[in-house]
Amino acid sequence: MSLSSASQPRVCAYSLNVSTDTDYRVIGKGEAGKKFAELVERLAKVGLATEVRNGDNHSLLIFVKVASEEHVNAEVYRSRVKDWIHGVRAAAPSKETQKAIEDEPLHEAERYRIIYRMITNPEEEGGAGITPKDGEWKNVESIFALHDHTYNKEWITRWTKKYLLEPEDLDEIRNRLGEKIAFYFAFTQSYFTFLVFPAAFGATAWLLLGRFSPIYAIVSSLWCVIFVEYWKHQEVDLGVRWGVRGVSKIQTKRRHFEHEKEGTDPVTGEKMLVFPATKRLQRQLLQVPFAIAAATVLGSLIATCFGIEIFISEIYNGPLKSVLVSGSYQEFQVSR
Repeated sequence: MSLSSASQPRVCAYSLNVSTDTDYRVIGKGEAGKKFAELVERLAKVGLATEVRNGDNHSLLIFVKVASEEHVNAEVYRSRVKDWIHGVRAAAPSKETQKAIEDEPLHEAERYRIIYRMITNPEEEGGAGITPKDGEWKNVESIFALHDHTYNKEWITRWTKKYLLEPEDLDEIRNRLGEKIAFYFAFTQSYFTFLVFPAAFGATAWLLLGRFSPIYAIVSSLWCVIFVEYWKHQEVDLGVRWGVRGVSKIQTKRRHFEHEKEGTDPVTGEKMLVFPATKRLQRQLLQVPFAIAAATVLGSLIATCFGIEIFISEIYNGPLKSVLVSGSYQEFQVSR
């Protein structure tokens, strides 16, 4: 799935690529026609309008856009309340859905995410339950949003004139493509900016301090610590700025999750599907023998390599010894 902007700021158009192989070429007959009609009906139930066109390789393209803003606003409100319950949001949204949307308008990335959830979430959670390449929807190959090529071209033109991204640029990335992509660009810029110092200092150390310099090792270690701590603070600041601080606490249910019993959330009153923690721990412990075996094999290989190196450098005096012994080790032997 690729998320991109549409040409209208309030219209989010998705495309579902549905495969129609030899057994499904004739839409409207048999099982294929029933599944197609069910797919369109489910999308309509969650407030999404559809338009169908022929695709390549006996496939259909189903274009989807919002037909009912009420469904979208209700899903947005539900998502924001969930964020507030898990501590992501500092304050609860207004009790009136429309007022909550007006107080904090949707940015495009959030709108795309909500519509994607409306398509893929189970029916009991208010979605259409359409899962590409899975279960009854195995012929739905992909779900992706349409690109706004005009905006993308303008965006690239503006970026080619800049060396560094400003906070407003990161905000724009977040609003258009979401927080994950914005964090990626923020980290990449911070990392590349920080690399200027070790690159300059490394070249200077190579010229003036020689090899195996303890000063270079200490400075490099301090640089690593400073960069990590700087990025931790930067990550927190951006998380608070974009309202996603602590969002990892919110867990989404996997489609293939198999529970053993059901319970009720004491806070929200929602039904919970529970898998015993003891069984989860037992499954996790299965990796311990593998980890021990892998560590044993790796340690044996390392010990073997060191043994061969010591044998060649200290005991072996036959032909081609100068080729077998590394240049750096020979220099170390001479200087010692």
